[in-house]
Amino acid sequence: MRKILLLEDERNVRYAVKRVLEEAGFSVKDIENPHEIDNLTSYSLLILDIKLKNTSGIDFLRTLREKGFSIPVVVITAYANPENIISASRYGAIDILKKPFGKEELLGLVRQVLKEEEPSAKKPEVLAGGSIIGDAPSMMEVFKKVGAAASSDMTVLLVGETGVGKDFMAKVIHENSLRKDAPFVAINCSAIPETLFEAELFGCKKGAFTGAIKDVKGKVEIAEGGTLFLDEIGDIPYPLQSKLLRFLEDKSFYRLGDDEERKADVRIIAATNRDLQSLVEKGKFREDLYYRLSQLTISIPPLRERKEDIPKLINFFIKKANDEFGTQVRGVSKSALEEALNYTWKGNIRELKNTVYKRVLEVKEGYIENLQVPKESIKNINPLVRELLEALPEGEIKRFLPEMERELLSFLMERYGGNKSKIAELLNISRNTLRVKLSSYGIEG
Repeated sequence: MRKILLLEDERNVRYAVKRVLEEAGFSVKDIENPHEIDNLTSYSLLILDIKLKNTSGIDFLRTLREKGFSIPVVVITAYANPENIISASRYGAIDILKKPFGKEELLGLVRQVLKEEEPSAKKPEVLAGGSIIGDAPSMMEVFKKVGAAASSDMTVLLVGETGVGKDFMAKVIHENSLRKDAPFVAINCSAIPETLFEAELFGCKKGAFTGAIKDVKGKVEIAEGGTLFLDEIGDIPYPLQSKLLRFLEDKSFYRLGDDEERKADVRIIAATNRDLQSLVEKGKFREDLYYRLSQLTISIPPLRERKEDIPKLINFFIKKANDEFGTQVRGVSKSALEEALNYTWKGNIRELKNTVYKRVLEVKEGYIENLQVPKESIKNINPLVRELLEALPEGEIKRFLPEMERELLSFLMERYGGNKSKIAELLNISRNTLRVKLSSYGIEG
């Protein structure tokens, strides 16, 4: 019979968990203090509370890993905040159960864990602080993966819509990794002209091109020992993708115009709001690079799928805005909160933050009675689109989407006088993507 060690200082919880497990046929030893542990190697699973009387469960878990103990650990806690979830995952916890949890939830997880192999021991550092907000179940899964990413050196691909916080999560991974004391360097792949991209990434030798008046280090060298964050990786020029792949494979590269091979010890985190698999199928993104980048993929859900986080985010941004502007806004009214919960937030957290900051500056004190979000009228368009589709001959249906896109882009170019930055922002795509679309449709501007 496989033995379970339960470390929980709250008597009622300890007895209840022990009873459930023993009734299911498990052998359980329950203790309330880490000093009571006799021989940890004799147990197949440790169930650990985060908040103990004389110590932190997280600190105890970290100590175990530093000493080389690889016993599987399930964390139980009433304090399932993002920092605790990331930290527990960072130190190799298999899963986190939030109190109160049900009998079947506990037994299901224990049975699942005991069928799995024990995780390899890790040698972590202390969790870095930071303001991370999210109580939604989908975000708990994100935090677990972030913790796992921080404990390894794998390449990470962050996916999600614009504004969900991919850049922030990349920094959280870096700040909780063994590389935290080295540089975190970011590149926005959609903001760099294709002709300058290689020099930006790998550096250049003096005279490599007009204007190269001296040897210049690229971002991979500047990030030595740390993390290089490649935002909007889907926009990286195709000719450069093979060189990035080579760097990922053996950490070697050449400065533009130089024949000296160089090395850089850099961890890569990439992010995208595009469907890279679709780009692979279209021949616009290398398949081997995609698989190399996505060793660990973390999908960050849009705000509309985790609306339970909106109230906390609003209060967080109000506090930040008050600190920055010297305002004294105390919160939002019930109607303003309902307004926020009913809005789709296409720009996600970034749009929410900008909206709150704008209203704090306007209100200055007291409560925000309304957020003044734009009225969403897309529902009124749906019947018109359906009417058009029903009138189309079957052979014309495949042309509908590109023709609609062409008309939409032509309309927006006329309305905004060819302002591509504005149009790209409205469509939630990069300027490079917009330029490609305009060119493919023969739209001048």
